[in-house]
Amino acid sequence: MKILVGITGAAKADIFGPGREALALAHAAFGERGFFVPARALPAGFVRVPYTFGESEEARRARLAALSVVNHPLVPTPVDEAQGLDTIAFFAACRIAFPCAHIVVDLELLGHKLGQLCLSFGADALVGSVVDQRALRLGERAGSKELTRDEAAQLLRASGFEPCEGLPEGKGP
Repeated sequence: MKILVGITGAAKADIFGPGREALALAHAAFGERGFFVPARALPAGFVRVPYTFGESEEARRARLAALSVVNHPLVPTPVDEAQGLDTIAFFAACRIAFPCAHIVVDLELLGHKLGQLCLSFGADALVGSVVDQRALRLGERAGSKELTRDEAAQLLRASGFEPCEGLPEGKGP
């Protein structure tokens, strides 16, 4: 099993190699379908996989190896604030380690922009607050993480997925 755990030194120059591999694995596993799960909180059965910015490769490798049997969607989750390159590298590592598992972006934690990048680095599903209509992200609503179904679908399409609502039967809770 090949596990990419972090990006350091010269490896930063080739962040796109593991990303391309992870995205190809996601597309192969789910037939070009990307999923969004409307939920204000993470649904039961989803497994958070914590990671810490700057942690050792050994710690990440051990964490992923401990998840050797995966029957539930995995949600890579930063322990502290999400860091761009580190976050997408961990998503790619999760996809490469578990090519047939759903790798889920929690939009409430990562936001839309980093979430969309994660879709290009191995994630195949989004979970977040989906509303029929949302107010403009201005003033006190500037930090809103809500999105409409059309916006969720657009995030998935921009990463080459055909949007589907919910996870297929037998592939999650």
